[in-house]
Amino acid sequence: MTTDDTSSTPEPVRPPAAGRDPEQDYPDPRTDVQRQDDGGIAAAQSAALTDTGEDPHGRINAMIDNIRANRLATLDLELADPPIQFDVFRRPDRPGQPDQGDVILVARRELLLRVPAGGPPDVAPGAAADEAPAVWQRAHSLLVDELEYTQTSEDFPGVLPLRKYEVAAERDRGVEQLVQDRDRIRAAVPGAEVDLNYVVTAGHLVKADDYPRGAEAAHRGRRYPVNREVTVAVIDTGINHHDRTDGWLTGIPETPGNVDPLDVFPVPRDGLLDLSAGHGTFVAGVVEQVAPAAAIVVYREVDTEGMGETYDIARAIIRAAEDGADIINASLGTMTVDDLPPLTFTTALETVQADHPDVLIVASAGNMGQETPMFPAAMKGVVGVGALSAKLTPASWSNHGFWVNCSAVGIGIISTFVEGYEPHNDAKGKVVTELFGPDAWAIWSGTSFSAPQIAGQVAKLCQMHNVRPAVALGQLLAGKPILPGYGSVVRILPGT
Repeated sequence: MTTDDTSSTPEPVRPPAAGRDPEQDYPDPRTDVQRQDDGGIAAAQSAALTDTGEDPHGRINAMIDNIRANRLATLDLELADPPIQFDVFRRPDRPGQPDQGDVILVARRELLLRVPAGGPPDVAPGAAADEAPAVWQRAHSLLVDELEYTQTSEDFPGVLPLRKYEVAAERDRGVEQLVQDRDRIRAAVPGAEVDLNYVVTAGHLVKADDYPRGAEAAHRGRRYPVNREVTVAVIDTGINHHDRTDGWLTGIPETPGNVDPLDVFPVPRDGLLDLSAGHGTFVAGVVEQVAPAAAIVVYREVDTEGMGETYDIARAIIRAAEDGADIINASLGTMTVDDLPPLTFTTALETVQADHPDVLIVASAGNMGQETPMFPAAMKGVVGVGALSAKLTPASWSNHGFWVNCSAVGIGIISTFVEGYEPHNDAKGKVVTELFGPDAWAIWSGTSFSAPQIAGQVAKLCQMHNVRPAVALGQLLAGKPILPGYGSVVRILPGT
């Protein structure tokens, strides 16, 4: 690498633009009748993601409260993989924002402190024995000695240099207390890097019942010349394709560590797919449709109800880069109490940008219909992706703002799904249970499914033109129209 962070290896001359025709690369094989049927499903999903009625979010607030209660009920159970416990920070409405306000999920009773990577620095020869403690040491003392937190992680974590601390249950007064403690440490120890451990959600969870519905299989994208091997990492709910016989997803490694278990909540299992079951399988299928020659690897860091700690997501981002990923897709995100990036993600991005500067991270903008920044999508160095309709107009529920780099169709996307029974509400509000078979395909809506289109298309251009992901992104966006608040308008999959 050169000092200006560009590659010292000569690259081919950049084509002026992507130079591909989406309607030829990803033709819509459906008949008019199929498109009409799918259009009704897509409209219902989009309506579920849109603010309507006098209390449009009463049901989802009740859903979140019910999820939290069910998880709290597991505290006395000895579970091999205990569910994330979280608290909810509901920020009041802001002028011009939808009437839900910001719903922010925070890991219960936890704070994080950044410590030196690899351990404390050696004491310099001749240094005084009573030399003042380092900033992180003073912050640690304040956390443990005065605020009565207990350190719950190793001293110097190898992948992500952040320590976890948990406040005693008897001192627990909710997320507001965590914010007060965080701000007290920051004020008392200037320079201390301490923050909440936020909980990310897979797009739809904190919005409404945007459930997947059955669909006809999509066609593979047109073959293209491969001049470079490219790996796309998907950080999500995992992958589940062991019963597929149609050839899709079979090249994606499925291991005990990344398999999506599908039916976990509530305890005991109820025989129905959980809220976000199959989300990672669907996202991986989107990438494969767009870039069928790319290698895809999946990391399971989000549970089947669509929740994951930013601490774990950040570790997965670093691991994916170290494992050789060229592009990382994260169809998930969180808002924060102060609209600043979480310490977990800033630490991870600093690590990746220092050690693997050519890795490109793509993230979904979220489905709240707000301008409030969603992280990691809103971070510098991350490609934030919003959602459009099939007519390339803004999806009313897509987050938007100056921080969104580009948008792709996110309404009525068709992709691979998982086997199981999926409940959804019909047009009359009645709960209907749909069976998905071994070679399932589904139609789903959300920025979660516009982001992997961008990741896939960047991978495809890397392979075609033998360029780095950042260069391929430039090719993809070159000459594209700009939609204020939604960035460059990119048509890839047709949507519905």
